[in-house]
Amino acid sequence: MKKTSKARKAIKITVLSILGVIAAALIIISNILYGRVSTISSVKQLGEGMYTVNYRHDYQLDKALESGIDDERSLLKFICDEMYFGYQVDSNIEKYACSAFLTESPDGDIIAGRNFDYDQTDTLAVYTKPYGGYASISMAVLDFMKVGRPNAVSPMSIEGKLAMLAAPYLCVDGVNEAGLNIALLDLPEGEIHQDNGKPDLFMPIAVRLLLDRAATVDEAAALLEQYDIHCADGNTQHMFISDKSGRAVVVEWGDDDMTVVESDICTNFWLKDTPEEEYPQMCDRFDIIQRCLKNNPANTEENSMKILDMARVGWTQWSCVYNLSDFSVDVAVDLCFDNVYTLTPESFK
Repeated sequence: MKKTSKARKAIKITVLSILGVIAAALIIISNILYGRVSTISSVKQLGEGMYTVNYRHDYQLDKALESGIDDERSLLKFICDEMYFGYQVDSNIEKYACSAFLTESPDGDIIAGRNFDYDQTDTLAVYTKPYGGYASISMAVLDFMKVGRPNAVSPMSIEGKLAMLAAPYLCVDGVNEAGLNIALLDLPEGEIHQDNGKPDLFMPIAVRLLLDRAATVDEAAALLEQYDIHCADGNTQHMFISDKSGRAVVVEWGDDDMTVVESDICTNFWLKDTPEEEYPQMCDRFDIIQRCLKNNPANTEENSMKILDMARVGWTQWSCVYNLSDFSVDVAVDLCFDNVYTLTPESFK
């Protein structure tokens, strides 16, 4: 009887040990997959060409900053390693135009407008709330991920939703809860890749860095100064940065320097090398926005959207009016200015 009892006890211990190992393995697997599954489960379609995602996975910003990412290929490798367990996917980052401006509403709210001009694409609004960082709402180009129009992959398919795990590093404008607004715009020059002995910072990651960790224009500029900047899509970019104090600047880079130009408007020409009085002559869209703001210095969200409508081009894919004072954004896609989506953090729950 004693031998039988010992045998049963040994079997029980063995079974419990195996169950413990299985339970531990399930917990580990659950922790690895939870953020990804929760993120793709949150994807919603608001209308034709307009989608949202509540990004709940850890996108490893610190690791991205330490990885020496300086071009599309190294960014894509980082995304595949961190989001897809090393499985290689493809991307489609192309040049884009755009316009951006800052104004104040009659009620004192600070409003930033942004047109994103690009070849046909669907639009993804991305909500992130990183641990220890600022929550933000930012806009990603689904075509960058080869999802949605004009690609064959539907955004609501499993493949399309999985591709959205790359979204935090493919955003080109946004606002955070501290009232900082960022917009990335192309310039008609070849790529800039600085080599001043500082850590490397690829421009799409710079957008994420500032939205997560900067509250003001000065904080954003101080962060950017710490890095060698690298640009994408065969062109260089400059960055329109504004905050809820009502200050706006355009940051531009040369091979070995960074220039901060005070300006409430930005389109697609160098400000640092152009006399201010010549700005309107450099771009029709700049001229249109400047005249609108001069005629109406105070603009509601609705009037700001009308300014974007006036400054649009035939390939404007989205128009965003960011309220920096109350952390919200109005979005019109595909030049449909009569159909505006209003997004707040509550919209992503």
